[in-house]
Amino acid sequence: MRKLRLEDVPDYGDLVSALMKNRSKLKLKDLAFVSFLAFTGARIGEALNLNWEDLDFKNRTVTIRQEKKRENYVRKVPVPNDFFWDILRRLREKRSTGRPFNFTERNGRYIVYKVTRKILKKRYRPHAIRHAYATFIMKKTKDLEMVRRLLGHRDYTVIREYMNYTQEDLEDELRGIFNEIETSSE
Repeated sequence: MRKLRLEDVPDYGDLVSALMKNRSKLKLKDLAFVSFLAFTGARIGEALNLNWEDLDFKNRTVTIRQEKKRENYVRKVPVPNDFFWDILRRLREKRSTGRPFNFTERNGRYIVYKVTRKILKKRYRPHAIRHAYATFIMKKTKDLEMVRRLLGHRDYTVIREYMNYTQEDLEDELRGIFNEIETSSE
């Protein structure tokens, strides 16, 4: 698998804003699928394995089941966003039986390509949305443990990758701090 570069990852704010803005221009299942990836940071396979029972509309959490090396891991991801729950509620009204996303991985990838090209004017891979989510959480919280738990990583090895994406922010922050020192000493 090819490693993602920063330019291959959409800006999280732009992605969420575009999803909300284009909600009426997208098919409900497509909007729900890309929104699910964006608001949970789930892998495409985790999204496709989702059952309706995994969505707790009352507590606004999603139970994500991942299978790694023949072991199952479960994590609960809180999603405190009205738009997300509204879209999934509408999807449930249309298809309450079976799985929320009842299509193949190939179809899921195609949906992400199609939606991102339409709303962001650039085609992004599903895993790029996961990176956008992780980078956004990392930038806002600076909390490695939170990002690790939300994404379902066993250790910090992979999480270090997201730290590279926040390097630009660190440089800007430091520049600001040092500029304050220079202006206060004048």
